[in-house]
Amino acid sequence: MENLLPGEVRLSIQEMAARSLVMAAEPQLDKESGQVIPGRTGKMINIDASMRKVMKAHENQRIEAEWIYIEPHYSVHDIQAVTEPLGSYGTWISGSYQRFTNISLAVAAINNTLVWPGGVFSFNDTVGPRTAERGYMPAPVILMGGSDIDYGGGVCQLASTLYNAVRQSGLKITERHQHSKPVPYIEAGQDATVDYGCLDLKFLNDSPGPIIIKAGISRGKVWVQILGRRES
Repeated sequence: MENLLPGEVRLSIQEMAARSLVMAAEPQLDKESGQVIPGRTGKMINIDASMRKVMKAHENQRIEAEWIYIEPHYSVHDIQAVTEPLGSYGTWISGSYQRFTNISLAVAAINNTLVWPGGVFSFNDTVGPRTAERGYMPAPVILMGGSDIDYGGGVCQLASTLYNAVRQSGLKITERHQHSKPVPYIEAGQDATVDYGCLDLKFLNDSPGPIIIKAGISRGKVWVQILGRRES
């Protein structure tokens, strides 16, 4: 195609490549059902190879772009192999309906959370703001050594339960804060307080495989279990 300038060809292919780019996606867990959602192969136009084909083509010849395919780093099998309990913990729930509602909402947010190796779990990022618009209700909270009423009261009990499950699992905790005074649902010194935008609970998945956080409420207790995989 002698009438085409190389620069024009490359620019056209680059524009086509930008429009047609498909990013690879890792497999995930459905938050409600816990079912594995398969990953997706990514693809991008090989600009140099496609350009060479165009420059060698005859007039009116149809050209198919050359593609580069990018496979996800992990597979469905990697998630399905996560069945080994690494740590678990439960605490008794007490208090008002509003407090129970707040804990239930936070439990639903962290249940079936998948963390890949090297990934950091953030309680605040996962649970999100504790606001009325998101269904959270006013309930007692500990503030500056005293008691008060605020939206999301009770969520710290889930954070404390998760903290102890993570401790049992042996994963590296990178951020954790204690309440300003003892709380009734857990032994002194084993609690974790959270405050959206301020105080967080974070841990690093420094294991060689993915982990899954399971959480629920049953028989008057809120519980958290950390699942990993047995290394052969």
